[in-house]
Amino acid sequence: MNKRWVIALWGVIVLGLTGCDTYPYKTDLQKIYDRNNQSGNKAICMMIGDIKRDMYPYTIYYMEGEYLPFSSKTQRAYFNRLKNENLHFFTERGFFTEEWVGETDGKPLYRYNLTDLGRQYVDWGLGETNFCFGRIVVDSIKRTKDVTNGVGGGKERDVYITYHVENIPDWVKEPAVYQRYRYSKKLTTGEKLSGRHSYRVVGNGKLKSIAGVNRRYQWASSDYDED
Repeated sequence: MNKRWVIALWGVIVLGLTGCDTYPYKTDLQKIYDRNNQSGNKAICMMIGDIKRDMYPYTIYYMEGEYLPFSSKTQRAYFNRLKNENLHFFTERGFFTEEWVGETDGKPLYRYNLTDLGRQYVDWGLGETNFCFGRIVVDSIKRTKDVTNGVGGGKERDVYITYHVENIPDWVKEPAVYQRYRYSKKLTTGEKLSGRHSYRVVGNGKLKSIAGVNRRYQWASSDYDED
């Protein structure tokens, strides 16, 4: 068998193994991400806490068990502590005003309100206070993988992508900020990152978007030490 036939045979084998998937994933994902982030500044969100728009000015409170190990019994107190810490953290960066209003059990009580800078970046997704930034740009599609949903059954397709983030404000590039929220430094410099987007396969070659790297909300790390 000559070299030309060998190459052709391998091409047929590869197509047989991978299938002929011509779905325009890159174009489709970019449309989805841009549709859900029309301002170009809401791709990635840092969760401050369960403070709704009508709760400002907001006064902090304390809960018993805030410093106990995380568990189903302590999670409310755990997230309340993180919320209080996040408010002070972003006050230092100009997103909130901070006013001392008294104390309880020897602990200081502070009242917070959004500043103009805070209102510029605030997002009320999930009904809570979040600060968001950036636009996801899909660079390439690496591979796809079909899986079965382990809860309700049904076929899903995971699409593995490379992407980068545009429109990154200077405050996000501060190590104390992106490290607190466990983001990679590469995200803040516009370098390429790896990610995954999931679809539900609904039949007849149709796909329904489930979740991806755009419009994701992330909590601060409880073990981060700014010092």
